[in-house]
Amino acid sequence: MIGRRILWRWIIAGWVAACAGPGAARLAAQELNCDVTIDVEKIPSAQRDNLRGFEEQVERYVNEFRWTTEDFGDEKVNCAINVNFQSASADNRYSAQVFIGSRRTIYKGNDPSGGETIILRILDERWDFEYTPSRPIYHDEYQFDAIADFLDFYAYIIIGFDLDTYVELSGAPYFQKAVNLCSQASTSAFNAGWSAQTGSYTRAGFADEVSNVRYQAFRQALHKYHFDGIDLLATDPLTALSNMLTAIESIAELRTKVDPRSLIVRVFFDTKYMEIGESFLRFPDRAVYGRLAAADPTHSSTYQENSLK
Repeated sequence: MIGRRILWRWIIAGWVAACAGPGAARLAAQELNCDVTIDVEKIPSAQRDNLRGFEEQVERYVNEFRWTTEDFGDEKVNCAINVNFQSASADNRYSAQVFIGSRRTIYKGNDPSGGETIILRILDERWDFEYTPSRPIYHDEYQFDAIADFLDFYAYIIIGFDLDTYVELSGAPYFQKAVNLCSQASTSAFNAGWSAQTGSYTRAGFADEVSNVRYQAFRQALHKYHFDGIDLLATDPLTALSNMLTAIESIAELRTKVDPRSLIVRVFFDTKYMEIGESFLRFPDRAVYGRLAAADPTHSSTYQENSLK
């Protein structure tokens, strides 16, 4: 099997387009392998019964829809959506907190290593929607739907981040789709979480940052951290760690150069701090943990603990 690490390099160079014959591209395959779980303990039993098929319906929609025209080869993006219902009304309106996570394969050279690295961990604190069991979830880019648009948004965010780790800035088309969804949702009756709000996580704020040229350095560093860092740890650990450190400090600089409350910077470090702390145990100088703590003061205690190992 050709790993996606080398496959994406070929795509960007035009190799696939030049060499693929009829039927060579596997464009029929879906991109996401999403595990959906729900927690309904906080809502009344009558509304729980209404949600019996919700988990399966959401999982089927995310996994069976074709989100891109890219060839992901034999690998899918492993991800999770955990929906924690907070309230429900008699007219089938619901409010939920949602955890969204994604992972990708770690490579050893150009071959899958069998391990994975976490790419995203996001807690979206408010998803409001109306759910009728008999109504299918339908993808429509031109008409707002509180369920479909939420799922579409995170599908595009997950795919955009995944692509950026393989080829620098290649997730741009999918981040733009996420921005478009926010614009469409902002005037709807279910607009909570879709409009930008300073200092707080919102879908609009996150999509704006990840698509804004002011934050391009973040996406370039995200690529460097994974493609020239995590993927090289098994074969050239010192070079890999040096590249990762450069990427980490570049991401941290965005707080002083662009926005001290940057959402994507916060999400990056909340997602990666455990991995960062453990990875640098292989670095020859434990003083590096002081640099990591300076870059990510929120998780400085973790770096301090690792520095003593």
